[in-house]
Amino acid sequence: MSDKEKVSDAYKKFAEDLEEIEEKDKEKRKDVLQKGVLDLEQKYRDEIKGTRVVDERLVKLRKEAGMPELIGVGDKVQKNRFKDKDKFDQFLAKEVLEVGLEESSSFGGVLVFDEFCAIFAHKRPNWEAPKKEIKKALENLAVSGLIPKLYKMKSKGILITFKPAELESDVLTILSIASVNGKTTFDEVATLTGWQKERIELALVSLVDQEIAYMDKKDKTYFFPSLKK
Repeated sequence: MSDKEKVSDAYKKFAEDLEEIEEKDKEKRKDVLQKGVLDLEQKYRDEIKGTRVVDERLVKLRKEAGMPELIGVGDKVQKNRFKDKDKFDQFLAKEVLEVGLEESSSFGGVLVFDEFCAIFAHKRPNWEAPKKEIKKALENLAVSGLIPKLYKMKSKGILITFKPAELESDVLTILSIASVNGKTTFDEVATLTGWQKERIELALVSLVDQEIAYMDKKDKTYFFPSLKK
């Protein structure tokens, strides 16, 4: 029996075992899927390696089992499991960009670093990526031109821009002011910057237009959801 036939038989046996589990018992099915995937990868790692068709089947099974799509990393993606550490960095950057683009869309494409790390942990529970690794991934994305650069805020936090928002210097200054409390007012900006009325209004309008901020017309306060405390 050829290597290809051996792997095909293993997949067939795996599918037959799954059929015995009722669809309603989703947790049990997930456990069986995870065990089956890990067994397949361990037993047939030489045959599976580099085989496109088999890889696609495994990726599909991994997704159904709630596992990371990267074959051969077990049920957790950890840097120490990669012989080539650059590969881990590349895969992490891809996941960071995907999560960032999706989750920042409601905030005008911007998020604060600490908040993003919490979101990433929730959205990618199978990834073990400390803050320093996520920051490195973001810096690599910025250097590659895939996202704009990172900005240090007055609150000591770091602002991430996941889409090329029009963050001219005036807008960045207001974002830095607002980062302390997640909000600001025209008067606060005027007091702290000394700018003319028209200059402040132009920057605030830009922030609202980009959906980075919204204005409470009642008390004339500008709120920044991405800078929430």
